[in-house]
Amino acid sequence: MCADQHQKNAELIDQTNTIGIEFLRTDIEAALTFIQVAETSSSPENRVRNYGNALEGYRTVLHFLPRVLPSPDELADMQAKLEQIKTKLQQAGFPAGD
Repeated sequence: MCADQHQKNAELIDQTNTIGIEFLRTDIEAALTFIQVAETSSSPENRVRNYGNALEGYRTVLHFLPRVLPSPDELADMQAKLEQIKTKLQQAGFPAGD
């Protein structure tokens, strides 16, 4: 394989990783939003649905996180937010075990 092809492959891998990280960050923020909506909802059905959506997002991030290579700062930020999501879900009675 020529050097040009190696460079293109490396760029593609980097782009794929960047997109994957952004996908996970978006899912984390969505889960946090679902939790916020659930915490402020007066409807039991809306609370359950929104906590359920947050749990689904949380599990999705846990599933895909090992497949990307975030920077140490990105990883620390994601892990802190995941811990926050996990705690809030558990406090609400949703099983968020890893």
